[in-house]
Amino acid sequence: MLNAIRNNPLLLTDSYNLSHYRLKCNMDWEISHMYNRKEGMILYGLREIATELLAIRITEEHVREAEQCADMQGLQFPAELFLKVVRECDGYAPIAIESLPEGTWCPAGTPFAQVRNTVEGFGELVTWWEGVLMHAYFPSACATEAFRLREYLERKRQEQGEGEGFYWRLHSFGFRGHRSLEDAYWAGTAWNLSLQGTDDFHTTLHTPGAVIGSIAALAHKVTQQYDDELACFRHAIDATADAGEKIVALVIDTYDAYRVIREYLPQLALQARERGIRIVLRPDSGDVLAQAIEIYRTAKKGGFQNETAVIIGEGMSFEQVQNYDAELERQGVPLAFVSYGIGSGFYQHLNRDTYGWAMKTAYSNGKERMKFSMEPLKRSIPGEVKITNINGRLVAMAAEEAKAAGEQGLYETIYTHDGIGMPQLLKAGPAHWMEVRGRVQAAIGQTEAKQKAIELSEGIQNRIEAIAQQYL
Repeated sequence: MLNAIRNNPLLLTDSYNLSHYRLKCNMDWEISHMYNRKEGMILYGLREIATELLAIRITEEHVREAEQCADMQGLQFPAELFLKVVRECDGYAPIAIESLPEGTWCPAGTPFAQVRNTVEGFGELVTWWEGVLMHAYFPSACATEAFRLREYLERKRQEQGEGEGFYWRLHSFGFRGHRSLEDAYWAGTAWNLSLQGTDDFHTTLHTPGAVIGSIAALAHKVTQQYDDELACFRHAIDATADAGEKIVALVIDTYDAYRVIREYLPQLALQARERGIRIVLRPDSGDVLAQAIEIYRTAKKGGFQNETAVIIGEGMSFEQVQNYDAELERQGVPLAFVSYGIGSGFYQHLNRDTYGWAMKTAYSNGKERMKFSMEPLKRSIPGEVKITNINGRLVAMAAEEAKAAGEQGLYETIYTHDGIGMPQLLKAGPAHWMEVRGRVQAAIGQTEAKQKAIELSEGIQNRIEAIAQQYL
């Protein structure tokens, strides 16, 4: 079942695509663009999703199975089209996918990817896997969310006059809250592009060049083993020191959080000082912010600020982080004293509409095409394009216009197959991930300079005007 979801790539499409082969009047040549129509974003994940899918060789067995599945839905599968892929194109889709380099900031409305067929007559394949390619909205949205979190940290770090240790204030607690391992993979690796603290252990394998780390920590299941809660905390400090580590988190709400703060904290902080350890108290229920503030005041009264800290992981999101920080500042608590573990609040609000992902036809049946919607947000760009960087601004240019100007454009071809032999593709992996991280890191702190929307060249504007005159 689940382990077979990628066995047949022909099934990874929307059912209505099965009818387009006979509903279209021409499939000779087609071009489509992928857009983030609503807001700017960091592009991430498309390359791996596309190349892993299209590297699967299509066989006649795939076609026959797809025919049977179509029959079960009362539909007809375009077997003729895909048998031609098998027999004339060595089993690989004769298309090309160009995209902006991942890690690029894509202003709203950017055609960040362009897909075309490379062999005449296979235009329908351009959008056959549209649904799968759209799944890259999730890693891109997660990368953008993590990027915004890092930019927030950078801004606050400068305001507070703190060092680079301030970046460790945000910690990923997301693994257990994900809907699938695939979601956990994308969110975890996206987090590591911009942020450093993480409990997503699995991501160490996928992002070996990341600057990430975690700490020893109690869980309720550990504290509950002890008849004496204080003895548990004391053992945690000693065991951490004996292991050669320097920090341990103590969850404080197994029984009475305020007893821990008011009675145990001074004793534990003194022991931590003696053992060269820092204890991070984790309030996990009730008014966690009020508890954090009281922890700081208790530590300050005893002179234990260097030995203690707080991490809050209850119901945290980016919005909650900002709200809590504002209150901490009002209460005179240094932000560096309080960290946050962010779980489902990091990603669960994200969907395809968050950044307005869509795929639209730009060329079909011998002409440039566009969706000229009554809603400007949903309009697309006609014809083949090149994305160029002009004076630090991303500009979408007509392909012939870019050629005349000597502009090569920023697209890189992540997959192409001309119908003969093996396809050429740019695989993802640790080296690629590090390149993406480099682009993301270079953009941090440039919030005000970020381009809000893609700029359209004069040539593209003329194309749009011509289509408007024709159809409106």
